[in-house]
This record gives sequence, structure tokens and C-alpha cells, in this order.
Amino acid sequence: MTMQTDILAGRSAIGPALWRNRLLIGLVALHFLGVYAACLILGYPFGSGTASTLISLLQVQVPLFLVILLFWRFGWMVAVVRPKRPTAWFANDLREILLDRDRMFTGAFAFLAMCLFAGSFTVGKDLIPHVNPFSWDPYFAWLDRTLHGGTDPWQLLFRLTGTPAITTAINAAYHLWLMLAYFMIFVACFNVSRHDKHRTYLVSDLLCWTIGGNILATLFASVGPVYYAAFGYGPDFTPLMDTLRGFNEISPVWALDVQEMLLHGYMNDGPLKGISAMPSMHVASTVTMTIYAFTVSRVIGWMMVGFATLILMGSVQLGWHYAIDGYLSIALSLACWAIARRLVRAFA
Repeated sequence: MTMQTDILAGRSAIGPALWRNRLLIGLVALHFLGVYAACLILGYPFGSGTASTLISLLQVQVPLFLVILLFWRFGWMVAVVRPKRPTAWFANDLREILLDRDRMFTGAFAFLAMCLFAGSFTVGKDLIPHVNPFSWDPYFAWLDRTLHGGTDPWQLLFRLTGTPAITTAINAAYHLWLMLAYFMIFVACFNVSRHDKHRTYLVSDLLCWTIGGNILATLFASVGPVYYAAFGYGPDFTPLMDTLRGFNEISPVWALDVQEMLLHGYMNDGPLKGISAMPSMHVASTVTMTIYAFTVSRVIGWMMVGFATLILMGSVQLGWHYAIDGYLSIALSLACWAIARRLVRAFA
């Protein structure tokens, strides 16, 4: 009888969970159909090696997220709640969270939707050169210099941060970005307090990646300073890349290995070949995370401002992007957040 009751209760929670996620699921479905239609028109297979890599990383990181959240909840109990019977309180708290069917089903559907979106997004990114060949780099390089007094932004940046140790630290932050992005999505999916702000973050992130990472990236197809010479645009950024290789002899610059891997995948039709510079989705998604962090805590928000600054610097210092890629990304994130907030309110 208890098992039957649990099954019926689970089924009764599915409908409301789907309804709460209807906006997110609808946007993911539209994106999926759009990318699938583009693949049919271009005769391109609907699949991406990048998607399988991201899923593999996710399988490793989700258990880590659970451990982090477990320790965070324990710290909350010790520092804020301070119950007389900590063990009983902690066990009861975990039980209430895990047995909250609304939270579990709502979070599971939201997280599944975001995972499906990541899959179709990577396919859309792989389509870029098939829709619009890379050609904008010379213009973006010129515009970068024009906006920065005739000097490449990386040269201005290196006057402050151009040492092997600082470059390694910035590169570490740049790599940490992926884990942090996954973590914030995971938290937003399963957090039911003030449901609207968490859904606003998820919708904003989805819009940002769709508009910036697929649409704008295709319209303004570019490869970035790191591949400027490889794509035949000239030696303008060869000094930057030579400097980074020199730094790597002293202190590790892991970006160089990733850059080489992506170029090899692109040139040889390998599984990982998602080259794209304008706009910087590292910067765009980090700014979105920063806005979201401010809705949770001003302290966390200002910490994220510092992290977003490192990501913006890293996008230029590591050769991935022109500075204007980051500038456009900031504007894109702010616009997507405003749109997402209106959509979430409309579907509340």
C-alpha cells in the first residue's frame, strides 16, 4: 500500500513539475528544432563530439556538487541554526530535501532540459563555418586597436599582468569557469525558494547562449587572435602567442593545449572543433552568473564581479578573444537578463 501511494504521489508531482518548467522546456524545444532543421538543410549530421565530452565532465562533477552542497548545508547548521541536537537536525534536514517530490521532479526536468540544450547548442556551434565562413577577424582586430588608442588590448593588459605566474592564475580562473557554470545551473534547477529568480537565471543563460553563442557567433564568424595566423590573416598576434609559449616554459599555460586541440579538430574534422570568438561566451555567461549571484547575496555578487573581471582579462590575455568580444558579451548578458525576467513573469 505504501509503495502504491508513493507511485501515485510521484505521478501527481510530475504534472506540476512540467508546468513550472514549461517556459524552459519550450525554449529548449524551439532551439533543438531550429538546429535540427539547419542540419537537415545543410546535410550536416545532428551530433557533436563536444556534447559527449561535456556530458562526461558533468558525470564527474555532479557528485562533487552534491558533496559541496552537503558541506555548505552543514556549515549553515553550525554557523546559523546551531540546533541543540545537530545530528538529528542534519539528518532530518536532508530527509526533508530528498523527499520533497516537487523539488526533485522540478529540478530533474529543468536540469535535463539544460543538458539537452547543451547538446543542441554544440551542434549549432559546429555549424558556424558551414553557414558563414570565418571572415570578421581583420575587422575586429582593427576595431580593437582603434578603440584602444592604436594599440592591441593584450599589449595594454600585459603591462599590468604580463608575467608567467599571473598568466597561470588567470588561466586557472578561466578553466574554473566551466565547473562554476555547471554548479550554478545545478543549484538553480533544484532551488525552490523564490522560484522566479532561479528560473530567470536559467532562461537568461539559455537565451544568452542561443543569441550569442549560436546566432551572433554565426553572423560575426571569427576565430580570435589565437588562430589569426593559422587562418591566413597575418602575423599580427604572433608576438602574443610566442609570449604565452615562453610563459609556458616557466609556469603552465593550459590554454595552449586546448587551443591546439581545437585547431587540430577543426582542420582534421575531429570530435572537438567548436572554434568561435565573437562574442565571448565565457564573459557573457559569467556576467549572467554575476547578476544571478547578486539576487542571492551581495557578498557573493561582488565576489563574482571579481571573477568576471578575471574572465574578461583572461579572454584577451590568453588569446581567445578580442576585447570587443567581451564588451559585446556584457551588453548581451544584461539584455538577456531583462528579457528573461519579463518572460518568467509572463509565465509565472
